[in-house]
Amino acid sequence: MTSFDIVEMGLEQMRAALESGQVTSVDLVCAYLNRIAYYDRTGPCLHAMAVLNPHVLTDAAESDARRARGEAGVLEGIPFTIKDSYKAKGLTVASGSPALKDLVATEDAASVALLRQAGAVLIGKTNMPPMAAGGIQPGVYGYARSPYNPDYITAAYGSGSSNGSGTSTAASMAAFGMAEETVSSGRSPASNNALVAYTPSRGLISIRGNWPLRPTCDVVVPHTRTVTDLMILLDVLIADDPDTSGDFWRQQSVVPLPRPEDVITKPMLRERPARLDGVRIGVPRIFIGEDDAPLEPPVIRPSVRRLWDQAADDLRALGAEVVEVAFPAWENYEEDRPGALGLAARGLVPANWRTMEGGPVTAMVLDQFLRVNGDPDLATWADVDGDSVFPVEDALWPVWITRARGGFDWQRLAEMVKAGVPSSYDEVPGFDQLLTGLEEARKQDFERWMTDQGLDLIVFPAAGDVGRDDLFTRPESLADASRNGVVYSNGNRVIRHLGIPTVTVPMGFMSDTQMPVGLTFAGPAYSDDALIDRAYAYERATRRRLPAFLTPSLPSDVISGCVGDGAVTPVTADAGSWPGARSGAAHTVAVAKREAFWEVTVTVDGGSAATQVWADGHILSAVEGEAGTFAGRVSLRRERLFEEILVLVKVSRGAAAYSLTPLPA
Repeated sequence: MTSFDIVEMGLEQMRAALESGQVTSVDLVCAYLNRIAYYDRTGPCLHAMAVLNPHVLTDAAESDARRARGEAGVLEGIPFTIKDSYKAKGLTVASGSPALKDLVATEDAASVALLRQAGAVLIGKTNMPPMAAGGIQPGVYGYARSPYNPDYITAAYGSGSSNGSGTSTAASMAAFGMAEETVSSGRSPASNNALVAYTPSRGLISIRGNWPLRPTCDVVVPHTRTVTDLMILLDVLIADDPDTSGDFWRQQSVVPLPRPEDVITKPMLRERPARLDGVRIGVPRIFIGEDDAPLEPPVIRPSVRRLWDQAADDLRALGAEVVEVAFPAWENYEEDRPGALGLAARGLVPANWRTMEGGPVTAMVLDQFLRVNGDPDLATWADVDGDSVFPVEDALWPVWITRARGGFDWQRLAEMVKAGVPSSYDEVPGFDQLLTGLEEARKQDFERWMTDQGLDLIVFPAAGDVGRDDLFTRPESLADASRNGVVYSNGNRVIRHLGIPTVTVPMGFMSDTQMPVGLTFAGPAYSDDALIDRAYAYERATRRRLPAFLTPSLPSDVISGCVGDGAVTPVTADAGSWPGARSGAAHTVAVAKREAFWEVTVTVDGGSAATQVWADGHILSAVEGEAGTFAGRVSLRRERLFEEILVLVKVSRGAAAYSLTPLPA
């Protein structure tokens, strides 16, 4: 008899347990659903999950059936989440927006399809602000909270839109999460949750089937708890996608892109170096408080500076040379000091480049997404209620928008679509110059500069501080969260706009707030594989990730089973005979309100001694003398997001079902 705790479990261990028969995919999904019920929907109410996949347990049972037939994929049976901006066929794809809450995806996004083809099982979709146009601004599903410290936010206020992915992955609500980034929406939640985040070079991971925001910047971002887990995912995600619809960089014809497999080929197949001997690393002074020239330099909290000093020592101990440097790509893009010349002033991009991106180009990609999706109830952006897309109580152009020198008038975009937008990017005046200018800015200000400085990569703290969670009610906290170095991850939009790849890994925890901070590794375009090498070596030597403090292991997280005991294998390898695929675990639920608790009674069809039942993650006990009946209590004092109870029934290691039961008045 062996046991297996899902909390913090890595993909290699999970795959080995599934292959040996120690656990089933149904086991894993049940454990994660109980964590979601206990920590996300009730108790600390982390609110990371926006939409649950109603078919997740059937999907898990079908995965177990494939394994029994000898058809297991490389991620077979492993549960994962996706940000609400990803399409998953049959689920809503609101992208956090009230205006889109009923929009249904007609197919999977490219990355979701790849993961499912590899056998991964989708648990559900994670929280985000409307259209990813912010950080933790509440959308149709609210916003996620920190699983480390409830007094601080789980992602940057201005650009941390993958907040649900960060919280859910850190709190072990799934094995990994799929996030996105336009400014710092992948890096920021990773930093605040001690996760690994990878932002790829242009075109390496297909973004087809994801809601766009600013298409020159948008990328898919995997969230994992280790670099090894990231590499396992990249074995699946780095792939050619012949369908370019809705994928801006693979649709455009101005800038040639390399084939993904020519940049990263099966990252798990080669041994990664354990040291950094001979590697020369630059740390931009601007991000460690050593550059006073900017008009408004990024802040750095003393406890973050101490973490950086330790990280620099760690890198040197691994054999690297670490030197403080300027960061001309940032200085010129941000125009952050007297004499700095921006991209337009140097003639690299058209004078109206920002309005071009935020106007006709954005209108084109938003409309294209809806047209390709083909939901008959909403098939064009012209029919979207723009004023309902992102209803907020902030000023019209709050600081988290003005710092990015952008922002969107969603109704104006609808009016542009009504009036008629170009049918191709080639028809947008100045489009060619925009793309070639962004490329040239990276080559001049970053890659040639790195060569001149003899640098292999740059490394810097992912953030200078973390904002407080009371920022919506306390003006001082809002001002604090809006500072440069806090409102976004360090680097702001220049990282994404110029196509600079990054890998962010845990650097440690601030001694005064006990919040995590990440360390970002960045390098030339398409140096992604080398960045993974350096991040892997640092992570392997330091191991600074700690499990989320507010979400410790539950009894239901520990799965007990005998390797090869037969209980994991279906009677036949035919999917129609697989219990979970056929009928799940039929049950009825009765909830009664008592003085101090909800009394929950569940009757399971054909329940046996092996049956297990939970209500909001609480164990229900078999009722003596009443076969198939289970009962228990859930406190009335327990905080909850919804007036319903999640009941989970597992009748065997291969068959389970969940239901949502409304609470009586």
